[in-house]
Formats: sequence, structure tokens, C-alpha cells
Amino acid sequence: MNFQTILSSFKNQSTGTDAFKNLKNVCEQYLKQSSDLNEKAATYLIYGFARSYVILYEDEAVTTEFAQASKETLMNYMSHLNKALLTQDDSIILSALNQVSNDYMQSARVF
Repeated sequence: MNFQTILSSFKNQSTGTDAFKNLKNVCEQYLKQSSDLNEKAATYLIYGFARSYVILYEDEAVTTEFAQASKETLMNYMSHLNKALLTQDDSIILSALNQVSNDYMQSARVF
């Protein structure tokens, strides 16, 4: 398992809270077993987003549009991080982590 497989798995899931719950669980499992520090940093960031989504919306009724938009936002973050991770260049990876963090802070912060 690596970040790319986590991304692929999330991409192929539905748009509901269960997809975010599965993502959170897979990220947590990966964080416990991985030794790749760059992938762990990216995974931890995504884990935090998925965890927040589950906490906020697990027992709430959300519209299909909201769920789809949330998944698309997270997919964009994950895709950006994945592209950086594939370069294996620490400075590019750090830049991508910072960009995702900045984008999130300037967003509506739905998760």
C-alpha cells in the first residue's frame, strides 16, 4: 500500500460518509506501517481531512451535491500531493503540502 493506492481506492468509492470513513481508516493503517516519511506526511494531512469530515457529517444528512463537492475537493488535494510524491523530490513535496494547506485555509473548510 502507498499513497497512490489510497488515492485510487478513494476515487473508486461512493460520495457518502462511508467513503471518508474508509479513507480515514486506510490512512490510519498506512500511517502505522509505512516508513516513507514523505508519504506519511501527505497521508497524515489527508487523514486529518477525512477524520474531520466523518466527525462533522457522520450523523448528519448531507446533500448529494455537498458530498460530491467535498469528495472532489479532497480528490484534488490528493492528486496534487500524489503528483509531488511521484517526483520523490523533497522540496516539491514540501511545496505541495504547503499548497494544499494554504488552499484549505482559504477555502470554506467543509472538513
